[in-house]
Amino acid sequence: AGFSETGEEEGKRLERELVQIACQGGVRIIGPNCLGIHCPEAGISFETTIPRESGYTSFLSQSGANARELILSGAQQGIYFSKVISYGNAADLNEADFLEYFARDADTKIIAAYIEGIKQPQRFHQVLEEASQRKPVIILKGGQNEAGMRAVASHTGALAGTKEVWDTLCRQRKVIQVYNLEELADAISAFLYLKPPRGRRTA
Repeated sequence: AGFSETGEEEGKRLERELVQIACQGGVRIIGPNCLGIHCPEAGISFETTIPRESGYTSFLSQSGANARELILSGAQQGIYFSKVISYGNAADLNEADFLEYFARDADTKIIAAYIEGIKQPQRFHQVLEEASQRKPVIILKGGQNEAGMRAVASHTGALAGTKEVWDTLCRQRKVIQVYNLEELADAISAFLYLKPPRGRRTA
């Protein structure tokens, strides 16, 4: 922490410098201001208390706290994750990169996300179309009201965007919207344990 999410010029300068140094060395960055990667199959996790079982869902989260909470609460419902990426400020790699990776990852059957702001709207729109055609995509969007927008800006420095634009995008791309972590876990459970309905006579 202590980079662009502070809103201060020094934090923004440090983040730009960090990305520049990494770029010169041919290194990509997840973050800063994040927990990083959880991938049980590779033996990588946020901490020792996190469940090590692997599953079929992958989760990208701009919030480290939400990433950790969903792993822990999901395990109580029998939900385990193939990969979880907490990506914070998205100074280099961002939500479009991770969504594209999950869409093409053979070990990922369900994609879940907590997103505060979009770094590359046009690219994200295209990647979301590809992902939702291949797999169920379930998204919890941060900053859906004025108070939420302020919280998001102070958390990762993200611009949340308007609810109307976001709702339209989700309808166009057949994304399942949820409004809290409990709903996110429930939606994942539905796709894990229920067969898709057939035909057009389902209520």
